[in-house]
Amino acid sequence: NACPASLLRKFFLVFKSWRWPNPVMLTKPHDAELGLVVWNTYVAANMRQVAPIITPAYPAMNSTLSVSRQTLQILQEEFSRGHNVVDKLYKDFQRGALDEEKVRSGDIWTELFEPSDFFIGYPHYLSLCIVGPSQADAQAWAGFVESRLRKLVSDMLGRSLPLSKIQLWPKKFDACVADRSALLTHAQRANSITYFIGFRVDTLRMRGNQLDIERQLTNFRNFELSRFSPLVPGMDVLPRAFAVKELPKICFEGIYEGGKVAAMKRRRVLIEADPKRQEAKAKKRLAKLKKKMEAIQKKKEAAAAKTKE
Repeated sequence: NACPASLLRKFFLVFKSWRWPNPVMLTKPHDAELGLVVWNTYVAANMRQVAPIITPAYPAMNSTLSVSRQTLQILQEEFSRGHNVVDKLYKDFQRGALDEEKVRSGDIWTELFEPSDFFIGYPHYLSLCIVGPSQADAQAWAGFVESRLRKLVSDMLGRSLPLSKIQLWPKKFDACVADRSALLTHAQRANSITYFIGFRVDTLRMRGNQLDIERQLTNFRNFELSRFSPLVPGMDVLPRAFAVKELPKICFEGIYEGGKVAAMKRRRVLIEADPKRQEAKAKKRLAKLKKKMEAIQKKKEAAAAKTKE
């Protein structure tokens, strides 16, 4: 008998604290013995599933089979963010601190539905420009490559590289951001789309100063993209690395009012508001203060020793 806002708060609370990979089930799976495969938690293949959410109707199956550890990390962060927003609104409502006009208009939910900070949330990005010699060939080729991007991000890059977080932006850009040295034809640049992957390097697992992803991209070409048939000359996938400040302006259009300039300002605000960064700054200030106090104490001791002499 709860109101929709209370149900939404409970939804975020449950999934924020859910202990994966325990399955989410409305009813226990049952086998009607009609010859269809029913999801079973004791099957070895099902035990490796990261975030199973089981359908209640027969035959029971995992509706989130494609969720990987990388995407689960993003989901958990969003569940936590959603719960923080809704819980704050709930507590403000209990104290009577909400603006009645915003409640009636629904503006209190604006923070919950803010656009994603994907293009300012990572220090490094990888663009994949999918090109084809003609529009028909480019559409067929792009559809095939799109179906393989999950394997590239979750399996090849996410598992084999020292990354603390990696995310694929699911929306494509009808533009080519490949480097000019790629020597593409006018038709290839006209019939191209681009996807972006953001990632953060785990410095504790990093060896050396540079991250080499050439081997993973080569394996992606040889073992995944080579399955496409017929492979017409001119079909290609061109990767390019970007730092966050080097991203093209098209990434910020339609998301931030003011474009890239406004996005970079918001990025600085988010960085300064990061609790880990604030904690690190506080530790640095404390260390400096301790050094100053030690220096003052040494001067006092030296002065006291001279007066005794």
